[in-house]
Amino acid sequence: MSFIYRLSIDGNGKIILDHEKNFNIMQLRFFIEVAKLQNISKAAENLFRTQSAVTRGILQLEQQLSVQLFERHPQGVLLSDAGHYLLPRVQNGIAYLQKIADLMKHSLTDSQRKPPVSEPFFLYNYQRLQIFLTLCLTKNMKSTAQMLHLTQPAVSAAIKVHEQSLGMKLFERSVQGLKATTFCELLRQQVQLCFNELRPLHDDLQTFQGQLRGSVHIGTLPLIRVEVLPQVIGQMSFDYPAIHFVTYESAYEILSAQLRVGDIDFILGAIRPDQGSADFSQKILFSEDMVIVLGKQHPLLNHPIDGLQLTDLMDFPWILPRANTPSRELIHKSFDTLGLTAPIPTIETGDQTLVRGLLQSSSLLAIVSHSQMRQELEQGLILQLPIRLPNTQRDIGITYRKHAILSQAAQLFIDNILNYNYKY
Repeated sequence: MSFIYRLSIDGNGKIILDHEKNFNIMQLRFFIEVAKLQNISKAAENLFRTQSAVTRGILQLEQQLSVQLFERHPQGVLLSDAGHYLLPRVQNGIAYLQKIADLMKHSLTDSQRKPPVSEPFFLYNYQRLQIFLTLCLTKNMKSTAQMLHLTQPAVSAAIKVHEQSLGMKLFERSVQGLKATTFCELLRQQVQLCFNELRPLHDDLQTFQGQLRGSVHIGTLPLIRVEVLPQVIGQMSFDYPAIHFVTYESAYEILSAQLRVGDIDFILGAIRPDQGSADFSQKILFSEDMVIVLGKQHPLLNHPIDGLQLTDLMDFPWILPRANTPSRELIHKSFDTLGLTAPIPTIETGDQTLVRGLLQSSSLLAIVSHSQMRQELEQGLILQLPIRLPNTQRDIGITYRKHAILSQAAQLFIDNILNYNYKY
């Protein structure tokens, strides 16, 4: 079994390298065609390969997966139970590469147009695609070669093959370095989707054989990290120790970009109004209002608070969510509804720990989501004022790609999240 690097960028812009098992993508394409036609000879003809090459490719794929994908019969071949189980994921992954032909047609100008490409067979090379993805991240031939333990001419040659076969430039060269073209970004997205779709194949196979395992990649926004996520992950890690969890704590814009190319399985947190797009589906877990909180030593508590009005609070310093976030926009709309001007914050932050510490040691007031500070409120570390902020209800939920095939581990996580006993 050979290995090749998987690269991604974390929320701080740092390039992360992991090892992963390397699939021969052309062999997976053989698998799809043989499964469709149930005949190796016809599949070889459609793929413009020799029958022996397709036969050898299928045998090598079965050896790599340690499973029989087809049952051989005199009349042809039939998918085994394992083959039936794996086929949808393989089809979904290869379909992302096949879509590149359509992207090419729409990207070429009239003067660039060539005879239509029915299928981009030249892209079915794992290492060349990995070089391409790495270069998209590093924007530097030398860095790419070093990361993948290749020579710089090998990297240059791989990119040249793609550019010549596509009939267009992928990178603009300049004294400042490499800059991805518009089509390069489209190609990168399709290749990443392909890789991420195929990545769980080995885990899927072990699940099929009765050993539930796999990795769940979760994009998390602040409101879900306090209680729900730790409890669900904690219980699942106890019940299913072979499942591996990876969380990504970044701004929504970064997480949605990662979700769009399949680097993460889903996003948990406050649902954005634009999340119900052509790419994403969403499920609401619970809804909650924003509340005004303060520390136990706050001077407001020296007097009865039952009759407090919002106007009585305006002279105090405030902690508010960062500008241009959905929660901040809700606060402004709430004050507008009441005919008031929203306070100018002394501190803008979404960090729960910082908010708690500031409230416990100052005369600051804060507007937060109730679930974000629920434990502190229940423990009496901070207090909630009995002043309602209208129109600040937020839906908290899960967002995922519409056409993704989730691993059994990821689907089990969703089931546990949906069945969690929410107290809001």
